[in-house]
Amino acid sequence: MKQFLGYIILISAIAGLFSCSKSSSTTATSDVARLTSFYLTGPESETGLTSAVFDIEEGVDTGLVTTGKDSIQFGTSLKRIVPRFTCEATPGSVTLQLGDTTVTLGTSDTLDLTKTPLVLTIISSDLTKTKRYKVVPTVHSVDPDLYLWETLSTAMYPVEDEEQQAVLLGDQFLLFCNNGFSNRLFTSDDAATWTQGTLSGLPDVCRVKGILSNGKKLYYTEPETLYTSEDGVTWKANDYKGKDFTMETMLMTFNDTVWLVLRDTLTKSLVLGQINADTIRRTGFELDENFPISGFATVEFESLSERRRAAIIGGYSQNGECINSRWNIEYAPTIKGLYHIMNYSIEQPEFSTLTGVSVIWYKKQLMLFGGVNKDMVFRKDPIMISEDEGYTWQVADTAKCKLPETYTPRQKQSVLVKDNNIYVIGGQNQQQTFVDSYKGRLNSIDWED
Repeated sequence: MKQFLGYIILISAIAGLFSCSKSSSTTATSDVARLTSFYLTGPESETGLTSAVFDIEEGVDTGLVTTGKDSIQFGTSLKRIVPRFTCEATPGSVTLQLGDTTVTLGTSDTLDLTKTPLVLTIISSDLTKTKRYKVVPTVHSVDPDLYLWETLSTAMYPVEDEEQQAVLLGDQFLLFCNNGFSNRLFTSDDAATWTQGTLSGLPDVCRVKGILSNGKKLYYTEPETLYTSEDGVTWKANDYKGKDFTMETMLMTFNDTVWLVLRDTLTKSLVLGQINADTIRRTGFELDENFPISGFATVEFESLSERRRAAIIGGYSQNGECINSRWNIEYAPTIKGLYHIMNYSIEQPEFSTLTGVSVIWYKKQLMLFGGVNKDMVFRKDPIMISEDEGYTWQVADTAKCKLPETYTPRQKQSVLVKDNNIYVIGGQNQQQTFVDSYKGRLNSIDWED
């Protein structure tokens, strides 16, 4: 009987061993050693890591992990970084070779990834397969927010004491000058080398700051005559005598239309006008008596809501007063009348009076150059920036955007944008007319967003 009980105990023990063995075999192993994702984290101060996207290129026994779509943001430190990764199967182990040191990775290892080579090695959970990935975390070597400025010319043409206006017509720069008695025209392909050309059809006493270009044609106006030119050399006079308005000044190109300021001959009030096929028509917009008629700057841009807008900044009113104004015109086809006019200066009265400024739309922000206040004091900060469509302004960071040392504060300069380059041409102060030109460019202007 005892012998029989012994057999029973032995059989039960064996059965128990077999059942444990069967249970332990449910822990899966794999011969797959393949990386499926890789990214980096680090201190909260290193915000550039969050936008870094890594591409994984697979080979048979090796692979490459590199920043593909985006390099790591300029200035990001790789001194204290935690590598994160996922694998196709649970790995047996993952190691990272940092120069001469090999580290077995966990979930919170803070490492110095500036050491090379960087090689990630994955060993499959059944310890039969190994795959090595070369890791290349590229940090931008160029500051994307840095503006690179250069002096193109310090003597574009023989200087005279005269008013200037530079415009773009097609791909060519045209610079008009008038000394109070006659006009001069200079042309250039690069804003560095200029050639004097002939000029006919414009009045001898021409306020050249009023010349406007829509890129294909030029416009200039006197009270009863509209002048147009397709080449900047030969101008045609169009008579508008006897109308119910006179022409005060060209204003801007906006929404594929040329705009100008008209004066009602009966009420003497200012109204907006438009030019289509060299024909002027009045709009229904009567302008405020403090709307600028000279010395202002205009710029067309697209708002954050993807509506077309134009800003009219600074200048002199019809009463000769240097004004604090930032008018904003929006094309809003869902609103009756299509256009909506706002005056930001009412809500922000501390914005200084100014005239002789230039404004451009560049990299989704407004940039304001030069100018003086009502007392003819030159602005000490040559460039101001607005990131909210002209509602508020701040001085440009001179560590990122500083004009060359040869540049002198001025007003009435022409500022143009061509092929993502900014061109600053001419201008004047109380002592002289400038005949220099400059070109600037934001490092990241052509980078993909």
